[in-house]
Amino acid sequence: MKLIRLLLSLLALVAVPCVLATTIHVPQDQPTIQAGINAANNGDTVLVAPGKYVENINFMGKAITVTSSGGAKVTTIDGGAVDSVVTFVSGEGLSSVVSGFTLQNGGSGVYIGSSSPTVRHNIIQNNITGCSSGIVEDFGSPLIQSNVVRNNSQPGCSGGFGAGMSIDGAGSAQIIGNLIENNSSSGSGGGITLFAAGTPTLRNNVIRGNSAQAGQGGGIWIVNDSDALIVQNLIYNNTASQGGGIYLTVPSGQVGPTIVNNTIVGAAGVSQGSAVFAGGFDSQVQFFNNLMIGLSGQNAVDCDGTYSQQPPTFTNNDAYSPKGTGLQGTCAGQSHQNGNVSASPRFVNPFKRNYRLRAGSPAINAGTNSAPDLPKKDLAGHPRIVGGTIDMGAFEYQGTESDRE
Repeated sequence: MKLIRLLLSLLALVAVPCVLATTIHVPQDQPTIQAGINAANNGDTVLVAPGKYVENINFMGKAITVTSSGGAKVTTIDGGAVDSVVTFVSGEGLSSVVSGFTLQNGGSGVYIGSSSPTVRHNIIQNNITGCSSGIVEDFGSPLIQSNVVRNNSQPGCSGGFGAGMSIDGAGSAQIIGNLIENNSSSGSGGGITLFAAGTPTLRNNVIRGNSAQAGQGGGIWIVNDSDALIVQNLIYNNTASQGGGIYLTVPSGQVGPTIVNNTIVGAAGVSQGSAVFAGGFDSQVQFFNNLMIGLSGQNAVDCDGTYSQQPPTFTNNDAYSPKGTGLQGTCAGQSHQNGNVSASPRFVNPFKRNYRLRAGSPAINAGTNSAPDLPKKDLAGHPRIVGGTIDMGAFEYQGTESDRE
């Protein structure tokens, strides 16, 4: 009897198919990346050899990894100015991964519609077709991490927005550790647009050298119901007439963003809010531990009173502009209150874009440890709290090491 049971068990094991993840090599096994995707099953990897591939790929809802063997610098997918280079529109989740490519010359580098894939370790550049962006996300919660998003623009497009990234529709996008630079919007939001974006998180990004030709939000443009958490980003040299670093406006009855431990430095040509412009019904917006610095003669932070005289809450921030003003408009009364200061932050070398703190900076040990969502490491990867109290800005003073240029 025991022998019969053993035989039945062995037969049952043989009858169960053994499904193993497969690696499909392009072009060795399949001639194109899309052919590799078509042949793949959930859990498989499509591994692409170095080279330039002129095609537009669609994940077709598959939970697969499409990656390169040689990295983004030697492996390019070129959209041929036809359509988005990479498309996720079939409910993909975080297990659908595109990684290790240069994605260029498309309507957008990546288009995400009602999906939540993982987009990491890519260079997304020179996407200039129509009114699209480096990355467009509509109604999803993707992870967008450790990418370089650069030189995307909207020539010939009237009123576009979000040339680097456009995050649209309710979701919880995670935008972490990206470099977003030199993107140019024909409208607003040169670097990133958050348009009715739900509850996205922007953490540890560097956002620099972006421009908004129509005048709002050179770095980040936040409008409609976008209750973003914006933590420990370095935002500098972004141009717009209003809100060089960040432009935000909050609809009536909504909360708006929470902005924690960012270093935001203005650029030339910004007339209102060199670092930040805040408007709408923004009384629930909160600023903690930020450095918001304008250039000489500028206004650093402008809180507009057109719709509401109740300002955002500022706690332990430094809003400063030499020969200019710090907090202006409805938020002016919070200067030198609630731990806020208006003084030179003593950056190591702002002319060389070194925005770490020198010894003696008024930002050292001047933040509040009660701010929400404080990270364990600063933007440079060093311990976040040294000396018992957190510093203002994206970088924690570590001692003499930070003084080196």
